[in-house]
Amino acid sequence: MKARLRWGVVVMLGLPSFMFAQADSSPVDSIARYPILRVRSFAEGSGVDSLWSDSAWVWSGACDGPLRSFRFEFPDSTFSALEFPCMLQATAPSDLNAPLTSASDASPSQAWTAEVSVSLEDLQAMSRTPLAASCFPPAESTAFEALLSAMEQAVFETEKCAVLVRASETLCLTRSQMRQALDRIASEDRKLDTLERIYRSDIEWTEAELRELFQLNFILEQALKRFTKR
Repeated sequence: MKARLRWGVVVMLGLPSFMFAQADSSPVDSIARYPILRVRSFAEGSGVDSLWSDSAWVWSGACDGPLRSFRFEFPDSTFSALEFPCMLQATAPSDLNAPLTSASDASPSQAWTAEVSVSLEDLQAMSRTPLAASCFPPAESTAFEALLSAMEQAVFETEKCAVLVRASETLCLTRSQMRQALDRIASEDRKLDTLERIYRSDIEWTEAELRELFQLNFILEQALKRFTKR
């Protein structure tokens, strides 16, 4: 049987689409129809927002740190979230105006990068979360730093809590950002009350994280009962 060309379209949101061809020896009538998923990931200066329709997804690029999260949004308004590990890679100096030095004098910097892939079959077998129950994209570092600054400038601790609660209504704070902000609240009962007010169902707290946030046993027990599955 002659090989047939299977054509597909990859659409990068905000960028021109392009065509790709792949050899396929199966009859045209038997070609599988794949759902169109939206793939999104946030990183400072290198966000991902694209449409994908194929049996496997492959990506490589820069990360902000040792992990990079991706969310795969299905047509039924649900999504699966995955975290992939990133590796530190040495990069050559990019300053073209720097004086010439010998190879032994060069001091390459390091950058986090990742090469990842996942199959559609594996994704379809994973649990999903309704899009309405999530918050995206995560707050950018500049917006988060402005929040921390506003909390520091608050005179009373109740004001610090109020600043954080108001910010959580407009910013998609990550678990790490929430922890940093909550650490600026000394009173553990107020800290717990604030955590309950900024809590989102798409963020899962671990027992270890809660033990770092709360030192008083009776407050810790309330937090464990409220935010972990025991």
